Amino acid sequence: MSTLLTGLEVFIQQPLLLVLLVAGVFFGMVFGAIPGLTAALGVSLILPFTFAMTSSQGITTLIGIYVGGISGGLIAAVLLNIPGSPASIVTCFDGSPMARNGRAGDALTIGVFSSFVGGIISALALIVIAPQLAKIALMFGAWEYFAMGIMGLSVVVSLCSKSMIKGFISAIIGMLFAMVGMDAVMGTPRLTFNAWQLNGGLDTLDVLMGLFALTEVLTQLKTINQKFNTIDPGHVKALPNKQMLKGTLKTHLSGSLIGTFIGILPGIGQATASLLSYSTAMQTSDHPEKFGTGITEGVVASESANNACCGGALIPMLTLGIPGDLVTSILLGGLIVHGLQPGPLLFQTSTDVVGVIFAAYLLANIIMYVMEMGLMKVFIKLLAVPMNILFPIILLMCTVGSITVNNRLFDTWILFIVGIIGYFLVNNDFPLPPIVLGFILGNIIESNMRTALIANQASFASLFTKPISVGLLIFAVIMLILPKLLGKLSSKKAGKAPAAPQ
Repeated sequence: MSTLLTGLEVFIQQPLLLVLLVAGVFFGMVFGAIPGLTAALGVSLILPFTFAMTSSQGITTLIGIYVGGISGGLIAAVLLNIPGSPASIVTCFDGSPMARNGRAGDALTIGVFSSFVGGIISALALIVIAPQLAKIALMFGAWEYFAMGIMGLSVVVSLCSKSMIKGFISAIIGMLFAMVGMDAVMGTPRLTFNAWQLNGGLDTLDVLMGLFALTEVLTQLKTINQKFNTIDPGHVKALPNKQMLKGTLKTHLSGSLIGTFIGILPGIGQATASLLSYSTAMQTSDHPEKFGTGITEGVVASESANNACCGGALIPMLTLGIPGDLVTSILLGGLIVHGLQPGPLLFQTSTDVVGVIFAAYLLANIIMYVMEMGLMKVFIKLLAVPMNILFPIILLMCTVGSITVNNRLFDTWILFIVGIIGYFLVNNDFPLPPIVLGFILGNIIESNMRTALIANQASFASLFTKPISVGLLIFAVIMLILPKLLGKLSSKKAGKAPAAPQ
């Protein structure tokens, strides 16, 4: 609480922080509301423009975009049956049927309220859990961080439902991106192809903007002329009434807790949290047959979980330096760019910045609720903005942002090459999350493994003397095996099912 109060005190002393937070939330909602634009895209675009700010101002702006972008996606999900962001995919299941049944206003009201509840509960979890986890992380050595990195990659790869092999390949490609540059141990260049500009490695911002912004723009070009028919929501209430909230308390709590827990696990993200929360709500409901027909609980389960996931994802990013989802991988890069090293020591060396992050996330959820309900008609009108106007602006911002990092044109080539590679991979069903996590965690895995081997005379045996490392690796193996086992069990059950009568 003292850390949170320190952050709130900084907000009082620096009113500009609140202005930047409000602007960030609004900008995030714009990106969340328009289909094809995501919170990750918004954060990656604005990150270069925070270089002129202080670390507190920069991270405050980015957190505002993060919270606004995740919540804003529900508007398109309800009114268009198209998720404004991947986090709102599950909201379409019941939000759109509610709109078609003439309850679009109710769906938006309960959706925004559930986003607010999930965000506040995860903010409390962030404030309580993060400092305690940071104390535990102080006991981590090289093998523990190596095992944590492996676990993070295994969790993401295991969730690649279409093909785990492609998930592995994506993770390896991401790790290859991380290996470009001078070898920190041997001092020899790797994968530089005689280009001296690559001796310092691939800039994090260029890679992330290429994978998120440019890949997304290239992918969305197929639908650049698509026009959407928006359902008129009518009057949207500022607060849900008793009838809307009836029977949703359990779903609010379970969705928020599930979202926070999934967020803490490295690299999983909001879509999985929403789907798991929705499935849990349906299984524990007194009327599961109504799910998918426009039931309030379905919207509550999705929106409480995907917003709670944001606070959970900040926990491993701050305490371990490992992102909880794709957006926090960009925030991680933002902290590093501002001279801050995420990890347990951040809580000792930069308590004021940690306090600002706590306060910014808590306040962002309050601002999100007030702004989204107050400006709902504005965000609905944004759904009609043509993509052929937005995409050139996005490309221009990407180019300017990449040049801003090191003031050199070479970085724009990295941006476009990585973006084209990402477009090729995504359109051949290679998942994007393992690439991003492989790039972020690649250096953590390699540097800690080599440090541990040097300290232990090149012996891997020392790894198995560390209980935490062994536990994390066992969990990693379980996560890789579990999908296969579940698949075999489901196929056996399907094979034993009685044949339908002719």
